[in-house]
Amino acid sequence: MVVGVGSLPDDDDFILDQVTEELADDLREVGEVERIPQAGRGAGDKGVAELVAGAVAVLATADPGYLQALADVIVGFLQRNTGRRAHLRVGDIEFTIDRPSRKETAELIKAVQTAIERHGDG
Repeated sequence: MVVGVGSLPDDDDFILDQVTEELADDLREVGEVERIPQAGRGAGDKGVAELVAGAVAVLATADPGYLQALADVIVGFLQRNTGRRAHLRVGDIEFTIDRPSRKETAELIKAVQTAIERHGDG
C-alpha cells in the first residue's frame, strides 16, 4: 500500500518533507514504513510525497484490526493537518481522503481490505 500526502499551495519542499516525515512517524506505530524517493521532480512540480506503509506480509493478511489502526493513524494525521489530503493506493485501486466521517472511514477500510484481498489473489 502506498500512502501519499497532498501538498498545499504555500508548501515548499522543506514543509512537504516535514509533513511527510510526520505521517511516516505516525505510520511507524502500525508497521514498517519506507520513504519513496521523489526522483525526477522539476522546479515547481511538487507531486505527491509517497510512503510505503506496512510490510507485504502484514498487508497480505488484510487483518481488520491492522486496517482499523492504519485508518485511525491517517485520520488523526488529517485532523492535525487541516486542509491536507491523503492518497492511498493498493494495487490498481486508489483513494483520496481529507476529513472522512466514521461511516466513510468504515467504507474505506472495507474497500482497502477488498483491494488487498483481490491484489493478493492476482
